[in-house]
Amino acid sequence: MPRIVWVLVVSAFLCGGLLSAAGFAVGWRHQAQRGTSAESQLVAATATAHSLRAQLVAARADIKALRAQTGALSVTKTTLTRSAARLRAQLTAARRSLAAVSGAAVPLASDLDRLRNELRALSSYVSSTPTGQLDAGYLQAQLAYVTKTVDGFSAAVAAVAAPGR
Repeated sequence: MPRIVWVLVVSAFLCGGLLSAAGFAVGWRHQAQRGTSAESQLVAATATAHSLRAQLVAARADIKALRAQTGALSVTKTTLTRSAARLRAQLTAARRSLAAVSGAAVPLASDLDRLRNELRALSSYVSSTPTGQLDAGYLQAQLAYVTKTVDGFSAAVAAVAAPGR
């Protein structure tokens, strides 16, 4: 009987070893699959991290370029603002000059109209009066008046032109 007991013990030991080996193999295979899955996920996460780092580097480069452009645009804006202020001042000065010239032109236009009327009247008198009946005193008085008016007109034109220089 002792041999059968030994055979049973050895058989039980071998059966237990085989069952343990089978369980270990199944567990090992399951663990290996989990490891492969984890490695795949790690590779994917690493690729994503590298992609995100590359995007971050590109975004930082874009930000740096945009900051440089912003600085250049700020300088341009400042220059344009100063130019606009100068142009506004020049426009205001030009408007004042135009107002002064326009104000001075009104009396000149009136003087010019009177001078034209006088010249028409004198021309009409000279052309309609026979030569023997022309009054030399009247003609001299009219010519003196026209000369005086033209001199006043010239002085007024010179006064209007002087502030523009």
